Amino acid sequence: MNHLILGLGGAGVRVWQALQQRLQSRAEGPPVSRRPAVEAVLLDTDARALADNAPGWRVLGVRMLPPAAQRVLLTADSDVLTSLLQARTDLRSTVAPDGQGWAARLQQLGAFDAPLSQVGERLPGWPTRRLGRLLLALHQARVRCAVDAAVQALQARTSDPALTVHVVAHLGGTTGAGLLLDVLALLQRYPPAQRCVVQVHVEMPDHDTAGAQPVPLAEVQAYAALRELQAAAQSGWFSLCFLGAMTDERGLQPFDAAGREQRLADWLFHRVGEAKDLLSVPARTPAAVVGARVGEFAAFGVAERSAERHAVRAHLSHELMLRLLAQLRYNHWRAGLGFVTHPRATGSEALGDLLNAWGLSDAHVQLAVPLPEIDGDTLPTLSIEQEWKMLEVHFVSLIALVAPARRINELRRLFDQGLAERFRGQGIESVFDQPDHTLRRRAVVVRQRVENSLWDDWRQGRRALHECGQLLAAVLADLADRIEPLRQEQRGLETQATVLNRQLDTLEQAATGPLQALGLLRGARERDLSEATALLREYALARTRSSAIMLSLRLLAEVQSQLTTLQGMVDAGEMAVATLAEETDVAATAALPPLNAADADGRLDTRELLAHWRTQLVTRESVQREHLRVLRAGLFTQLGEHANFRVFAQRIGEQETCDALLGACARRLPPSALQPVVSAAWDAWVMRLHGESDAAARDLSTLLTRASAGLAWLPAVAGTVAKSDLLRVPAPPRPEALAEEADTPALDAAADGDGEQIVIERPAPRVVLALPGVAELIHRISRTQMQVQELPEGQGELVLLRVVRGLPLQALPRVQELHLRHEAHRLQAGRAALWLQLDDHAALPELLAADAQAQKARARTVVLLAEAFGLLREDTDPVSNEPVLLHVRLDEDGFELDRVCLGRGPAEAVEEARERVLHDLHDAVTAILRTRDMQQSRAQTELRDAMRQRIELLRSQAQPEQRDTISREWNDAARAAMKLARQETVQ
Repeated sequence: MNHLILGLGGAGVRVWQALQQRLQSRAEGPPVSRRPAVEAVLLDTDARALADNAPGWRVLGVRMLPPAAQRVLLTADSDVLTSLLQARTDLRSTVAPDGQGWAARLQQLGAFDAPLSQVGERLPGWPTRRLGRLLLALHQARVRCAVDAAVQALQARTSDPALTVHVVAHLGGTTGAGLLLDVLALLQRYPPAQRCVVQVHVEMPDHDTAGAQPVPLAEVQAYAALRELQAAAQSGWFSLCFLGAMTDERGLQPFDAAGREQRLADWLFHRVGEAKDLLSVPARTPAAVVGARVGEFAAFGVAERSAERHAVRAHLSHELMLRLLAQLRYNHWRAGLGFVTHPRATGSEALGDLLNAWGLSDAHVQLAVPLPEIDGDTLPTLSIEQEWKMLEVHFVSLIALVAPARRINELRRLFDQGLAERFRGQGIESVFDQPDHTLRRRAVVVRQRVENSLWDDWRQGRRALHECGQLLAAVLADLADRIEPLRQEQRGLETQATVLNRQLDTLEQAATGPLQALGLLRGARERDLSEATALLREYALARTRSSAIMLSLRLLAEVQSQLTTLQGMVDAGEMAVATLAEETDVAATAALPPLNAADADGRLDTRELLAHWRTQLVTRESVQREHLRVLRAGLFTQLGEHANFRVFAQRIGEQETCDALLGACARRLPPSALQPVVSAAWDAWVMRLHGESDAAARDLSTLLTRASAGLAWLPAVAGTVAKSDLLRVPAPPRPEALAEEADTPALDAAADGDGEQIVIERPAPRVVLALPGVAELIHRISRTQMQVQELPEGQGELVLLRVVRGLPLQALPRVQELHLRHEAHRLQAGRAALWLQLDDHAALPELLAADAQAQKARARTVVLLAEAFGLLREDTDPVSNEPVLLHVRLDEDGFELDRVCLGRGPAEAVEEARERVLHDLHDAVTAILRTRDMQQSRAQTELRDAMRQRIELLRSQAQPEQRDTISREWNDAARAAMKLARQETVQ
């Protein structure tokens, strides 16, 4: 059978997401022929709920969302709505009472570009659910196309022509409650299949165990929706309407709002998986309506005893992801533990070879070794000392042509020229004072070398991410250790150059003295020249080395900056991995069954069982290493060929990457691989049933209690409702047949390490008598008759489904509570109480009798106020010539609109008050109260005197035996009127 989930509003979306989670846990389990044929169409006004990136669509990292055509976002702008209402006069009452002034109110509403609850706040006091009718009328074609697309997808999968449409909504919601009735009418008018059955699943508003209360008027709105559903049931628009409330049939409150939605998803999961509806037991139908196609109201209950497949898969997938993150971060394998979450002990690594390969050796820092990425082979081959030695020889040969007295001066000029221009053809300033961008470019090349090397080592598993960060820290520490000695050396060279310069000045002054000028000391002159040459050589070397060291310091600063940035990338990636590991650990723990078995909520898998299978499926060395080999390769493939630490740090924290990692881990553990866990949990539970005499009775009692229907009803109708229980149990394993040669041992062939075949003797299997099945055990102890359906062998779950049909809405305590709130709203809201239903002119069936005394008391209050404000007039009926009391309605200019006869006097007006007339009178009184200042004592005195005068007149006109009663009733009404005038709370 095909199933279509039609989710209305936020509740419909959430129920489908929970159902999809359960369906996903079985996606690869049963054969394709046994998988449920189910599709969804979701209607909502909240764009965030239907967006592709909404968190509810993720199931173990995989986005399981319906096609975009089957997620219908109901929005509209003002122009489109104006055109619609101009053409459809019947829809104008969705935005204005009786459609009057609809254009102005539509302008006040503006565009429907937000959730319907927020759009409705722009019209205070107007029921938002009517706006839902307007949106559905606008998007009717899209909704029908979405339903047709879903049905076509179902028909493409199965040949079964039968279709069950499950309409899911919340009666207290704005979108769901507004769309529900019109969606049912749409399905009735345009059936999506020839054999179509419509079932409705609605939750009634209620406070939950977390203390949250329903939104204002949600309960009153829910009662109006129930009246409409009653009319729809009588018209046969649906076959079954399942109601849910907080109080179950036992009078307990086991679930909050979220729990009830999850329970509804569980119920739908088991319903869509049935090939035949075994719970379709009709209720006892009165003879008067036999043959009529009338919908029924029902309640359901569901309870399971099974291993929670999704939770088991989620736990193991997150555990596998934890191992992957531990390997990425630390790569520390410990026997018996696998990859652990702390660093491994590593010896001190020699940095010399690495620094040389990365371009960080002393020679590279001094620019003595080229970087091929930038320099090619253009760096000079001569050292500073060799360069100056060559210049010195050249300079000395030049001064041989100069007069001896001028040689020192000329030599000093040549060395200064060498420093400024001749050193390496440029001078030391041009050679060593390179621009910042040139050094930065060289530092970037170094960083790229380091990053590429570390990234490749990490990708290949030679280093862990943490070790990459540690190695970078060691390199930065080594660079920092080099900087201070270089600074000290540079300062020493500058000092040396200053001293040498002073010595040269002294020597030059001595060379130009009178004795030297007379040429008296020829030998001294030669010694001075030789000394000057040595001083100039040392001076040039000191200046050049100082400039070279300054260049090295600038280069080291740039390299430090680049490597610090790289270290920040690595650390950011490691922190992202650590954060993701913490979140993954929390998720893995959350998927574990509770420590206390009493809180397990039907789960058969225990923590001990999961610990065993975690070892078998995740942490065992051969299994874990193979898992992580595939997962690690997949991660780096996903990052791309040109990825680096920056890309990793950015993407590892993104939801898309996290989902991809978790999805890859989940694919390593498909549902078929987890079947042994489910079977082991089931076998352990079955063995406990056979081992403990009272275990079966105790567990069955718990199952029956948890399967209580999620709705309470009055005992008076217990004999008129139809109850049906269905117990679904796995088929017992078939006993192995005895072979004729049962006593003959079997032989298995295998190959040893050298490829030789070896024979292993396998003992003959022992035939053990099968234990009684679970169904047989339950039949022995169960006092109630229930249907039993056998599931495929090995499914490993016990499911109890309960249906209670034929529930009259009048017999539901929750409906009675909603009725009381609806009546209280009627007494205070005036004609606005009619707006809560989609059509205020529709004659909807009353679910419960109205409180006549409360209506009369309210009528007395309204009549007293109306007469005191001059809204009522006494006149004479021209036909009967009897006095009558009239409500004369006036327009804004004071001209009469119409007259409504209320009776021959106030007493008759109260006795025969019609609800619509009373609402109109109440609204007129309320309008006057808003315009008058009733806090002044004079106004209150006038009002009080007018009401007293009327009460005395009524008392005098009454029979003597009724005067006290009339006086008491009308005085109570006068007190309520005064409270209403003073804007006090009226009980």
